[in-house]
Amino acid sequence: MIFFRILFFFLFSKGFSVLGQVQTTSDTSKMDTILFLNGEERAVKVVDTVSYLVRFLPEKRKKKPKVLDVEKDRVFSIKFSSGEEKIIYFHDSAIGNVFTVLEAKMFMLGEREAEKNYRNKWPFVIGFVVGAGSPIVLSNAVALSPIAPAISPLHTLIPVIKVNKKKIENKNHLQYDTYLMGYEKVVRKKNFIHSMLGAGIGLAAGLGAWAILK
Repeated sequence: MIFFRILFFFLFSKGFSVLGQVQTTSDTSKMDTILFLNGEERAVKVVDTVSYLVRFLPEKRKKKPKVLDVEKDRVFSIKFSSGEEKIIYFHDSAIGNVFTVLEAKMFMLGEREAEKNYRNKWPFVIGFVVGAGSPIVLSNAVALSPIAPAISPLHTLIPVIKVNKKKIENKNHLQYDTYLMGYEKVVRKKNFIHSMLGAGIGLAAGLGAWAILK
């Protein structure tokens, strides 16, 4: 009888514990925010910041929430629901942290700005035109047609990146070189990926047209 009472108490208390975690992770007013060095923000409930890991519960409601973790060297800071911010990043060139805290923050904000607001259709268009035209131009040696689309994304590494100042949330950030560096990093990545995507779709379309016309 005593055994069943203990078992009931354990299950009852465990159920309330899990329920409390679920409510905590689904209450947006009590969420913490992890700011990653790549500019990503993630709403979570931070559980622990000991050692070299940040441990947290995910935002999404789950019946059995699982504690996740991330290495601190990927995190810039944690903003707690109380309004307090804990800076995780620190300047130490010996381990590769060459930026000061302010420089790293500006770099991260530049990445986030480009990820959020930068749009450019031309890398995709150029990649598509090269991919679609290659099988037609090389109709007598169509096996070589993937070469031009494969190298066409390299054109995204050449042009100077211009910041769209009209969409910048805080224009004062433009005075920081690391902000522009973070912005350019994401822009070139996005342009390269879009150019590859356009080239691949264009090549498929070009090969289809070549097969019909031959």
